[in-house]
Amino acid sequence: MTHARYKPFVALESGQVLSLDDARGLRIRAKAGTLWVTEEGNLDDHVVDTGDSLVIAHDGRTVIQAMSHSWIAIDGLAANDPTQTAA
Repeated sequence: MTHARYKPFVALESGQVLSLDDARGLRIRAKAGTLWVTEEGNLDDHVVDTGDSLVIAHDGRTVIQAMSHSWIAIDGLAANDPTQTAA
């Protein structure tokens, strides 16, 4: 049996944060808005604008903060994954 991978969408208001743990390989896509992304183990932070995407390169904590009202797609994350949290 093959399980489909979900592509959940998350809406964040300006200033809201989404934290992902051990998410290496997931792709974060900004469907709308602007995101600030920082990864544990990576000294560089990233700004992801509408239409752009970023593949998480490191395990550990990844923090995504909306710099404006944003819609985010996370490719490769199963819906209702209990290991991921929205703060």
